[in-house]
Amino acid sequence: MTSIEVKGANGERLLFDGATVAKFRHDGMQEVSRNPVSTYREIRVSHKPGKRGKPDTYEVLLAMSAFMSLTVDDSQKPQLDELVAALDATKA
Repeated sequence: MTSIEVKGANGERLLFDGATVAKFRHDGMQEVSRNPVSTYREIRVSHKPGKRGKPDTYEVLLAMSAFMSLTVDDSQKPQLDELVAALDATKA
């Protein structure tokens, strides 16, 4: 399985490698949290429409053994959809 990377709007990112999900800050320089996929419970994605010429964003809340949150630009929506599908497939 290939890894899935979702880049956040503020230099944060989520990285799914098939066995774990890790959150990084500071443009991927500092790992903040890493959780095994077996602790995955739920992912919530909330759409926030853009205002005054700004792009749409998505608020992501990932519940595992720790909670991870991320704000994602509209350009990262395909990667976000891929992450949601991959995580949901691990629960089945």
